[in-house]
Amino acid sequence: MRAVALALNPTPATLLDHLGVLAAILEIPLIVSEQELYDLATSLYPQVKTILMEGSEVNPSFLAAHFDLLFVTSKGWAIEWYPLFPLFHNKQMRIVYCPHGNSDKGHSIKNLSCSEDVSLVYGDHMIDLLKRTEMFDRIGQVIITGNYRRLFFQEHQAFYQPLAEKEVFSTLDRSKKTIFYSPTWGSEEDPTSFFEECAALIEQKPPTFNLLIKLHPYLFERNPAQTFAIVERYKERPQVLFLENFPPIYPLLSLADVYLGDFSSIGYDFLSFDRPMYFFNQSESRGNFLHRVGMTVSTKEKGNVFAFIEKTLEQNQREFATARKEMYEYAFGKEKPFSDLRRDIFKVF
Repeated sequence: MRAVALALNPTPATLLDHLGVLAAILEIPLIVSEQELYDLATSLYPQVKTILMEGSEVNPSFLAAHFDLLFVTSKGWAIEWYPLFPLFHNKQMRIVYCPHGNSDKGHSIKNLSCSEDVSLVYGDHMIDLLKRTEMFDRIGQVIITGNYRRLFFQEHQAFYQPLAEKEVFSTLDRSKKTIFYSPTWGSEEDPTSFFEECAALIEQKPPTFNLLIKLHPYLFERNPAQTFAIVERYKERPQVLFLENFPPIYPLLSLADVYLGDFSSIGYDFLSFDRPMYFFNQSESRGNFLHRVGMTVSTKEKGNVFAFIEKTLEQNQREFATARKEMYEYAFGKEKPFSDLRRDIFKVF
């Protein structure tokens, strides 16, 4: 008999693009503890049975009584709670960690004091990262999934693409090229480009481009005053849009012409569309691994980023096509039919 499974409380809202999609594919319910998350989940992932419960209600006693298998996006939560279920609830709960992006962050982090139960990985890129940080052998079970988020978008494109056009791109001039700027949040390994580059980028923007800025939720959480100041200053600029509450990434990327980033995992998602990619690079660490598939905006070129992009667009598309394809295959591998993915995940329990 298949284990009774649950996808649990993805916060911040951007994680709906990962755990919400997985809940739809695995045909399992999703519990959230915030009204805003519930509203987003029910509108953007109608395929999923979403349940709104107070955080205090979603406790170990409740989970142990009703479920055998928990899917989470918090690795810390999975590691900390896994040993407590048999100790306090006489239940061998299985906990599956679901990655939220094919990021290069964490490449220097080693945490050898704890182990994990089950971890999903997209492909060889994540496996190599786990081995490099010496965590691979401390995971009880590793399950390779392929890029299920892209496949999910392709199967539901008739729903998601018009939604993205209506909710996001209707405020932009679709006759102009759209640059999708995706700054990451700042970490000790790799800094964000947002605070140094975003304002200058907006000030430079010519009328021939749209600029769609995907704000990482940790920018507001960790640097609220600085982030709010930039957003408030430029939120009324024509053909500039700050994006906060539209978790599905693939419909947005499908409508973008150019990617501009630093160390965000969204860059790996953009590989799916084989379009030009540009990077602000403020680090010499392994975090810039993805940068080899596009062009780096040098200090000189920061003075007019849009002119640099316009001048090199065709060259970028042509010269990095093979590198983008090879990087995508390394990061995600082969896609699995959803029936195979469900089989591979549930057969180990």
